[in-house]
Amino acid sequence: MDLIAKNILLNEWIIAQVDCGEKIPDLVIYEQISQYSIWIALSLAIGGILVEQKVTKRILMIIAVLPLAAWGYVQFMVDYTSLKKEIFAYNVLAEATLANIAEAQDRYKSEQGTYISDFRKIYSHIGGAGGMNECVKIINITAGFEHWRAEASHISSPDSVIWDSRAGTSLKKG
Repeated sequence: MDLIAKNILLNEWIIAQVDCGEKIPDLVIYEQISQYSIWIALSLAIGGILVEQKVTKRILMIIAVLPLAAWGYVQFMVDYTSLKKEIFAYNVLAEATLANIAEAQDRYKSEQGTYISDFRKIYSHIGGAGGMNECVKIINITAGFEHWRAEASHISSPDSVIWDSRAGTSLKKG
């Protein structure tokens, strides 16, 4: 059996998925690459047009092709639609984990009269609520007597999801 297997197997049945997907960079990076590369290519091309020396003109025009190629790659090769769908799916997994935490928080609040801020206690109360997704990282949990707030992110997503109990009930996301 391959030691680098992506699934944990027990009696040839998959019991856990440990591959959380490839990390998706923030889409703002692609926008910045696109914007800067087109401006650099344009300024090099204008410089190549205005310069009178033939050798310098050729060098500037050849160098202008590199940022233009980067711009073309970002515009035509990056599939924004599929990246946005993947990010949305990862955020849904994070939100589902926060929903499980909300259920555990409500259960604990009805028993103890306050919300939990200790992640270990939450983890012990979350078992009956559907559990935790191993690919979701809980970034922050703050709790008081009247409300709680949690932030989670899928490790492959550039976004984070916030759940705030002040948005009506603790079972509604903020």
